[in-house]
Amino acid sequence: MSNFVYFHAGDIVTLKQKLPNKPIMLVVRVPKVKPINVEGEKKPQSMLLGVTCCWFTKDGLYQEKTFNTKDLEIIPGHLLKD
Repeated sequence: MSNFVYFHAGDIVTLKQKLPNKPIMLVVRVPKVKPINVEGEKKPQSMLLGVTCCWFTKDGLYQEKTFNTKDLEIIPGHLLKD
């Protein structure tokens, strides 16, 4: 069984760390760089740059930041449905 978590635009996520007032965020995009050739691979591999999320502060200010996938977890029950 695979332990990989794939993030998609529209997913609702939060930080894995236990922090006070950690935001609940919306995944805006999952940016990748153009495919690159990896030695020994037949197909070029694209490289993930991170997961760009947005949220509003308690003061109503819009925030947007790119996070490492290791720092995020999807909130269950809010997965993007195909």
